[in-house]
Amino acid sequence: MNRTGLVRTVAIAGLAAALGLTAAAPAMAADPITTVADLNGDGEIETVNAQLTGDSDQLISATVNGTYTSIHLPADSQFGIEAPRVTGLNGDGRAELIVTQSVGANTTFFSVLHYDGRNLSQVVGADDKPFSVAEGGGLAAHLGYQCTSLEGGRAFATVAAETDDISRPVEQLTYSGTRTVYTLRDGALSVHDTIPFSGRPSTDPVLSADSASCA
Repeated sequence: MNRTGLVRTVAIAGLAAALGLTAAAPAMAADPITTVADLNGDGEIETVNAQLTGDSDQLISATVNGTYTSIHLPADSQFGIEAPRVTGLNGDGRAELIVTQSVGANTTFFSVLHYDGRNLSQVVGADDKPFSVAEGGGLAAHLGYQCTSLEGGRAFATVAAETDDISRPVEQLTYSGTRTVYTLRDGALSVHDTIPFSGRPSTDPVLSADSASCA
């Protein structure tokens, strides 16, 4: 069963209402937020800036080998912006950036960027569309991502699951969904494996998600 893109189609479209995507309202960030990353794998560290440029727009920018590059992404101005998460999704020494796109009551949605040798651009999924990933879900869902070793490199795994019966006591909740394992090459994700599951407790390894494992 091919569930490529399940994180995008299920987590964003299918779960949005159930997850209560409401917003609070902290102050908007006027100045860029910065982080550092080796975007092209040459051992030199680049400064990456994230700046809110409109009610629903942010600019991610960096200068690599003296050349400026930038990309506009959706943003949630009610929550301000966060520094991109610096990750290594395939272990090739070139950092990818996981950028907060929108924030809900229980769930955060992210875009994924890479440096293609000339520009910052969005990582695409197997459908050749910009890839997004969700994290959180509260009790209604279990969403997240994790990096694991694979054939001398790294694989990027996502989890998207819904609770089987939200009326159960918390300690008895179980989840059904899919764990999808991807490999990344040249800014495109390919599905390495899909693992459907049902009736699993949140402590089951198939539901494991740890964003820090991609740092």
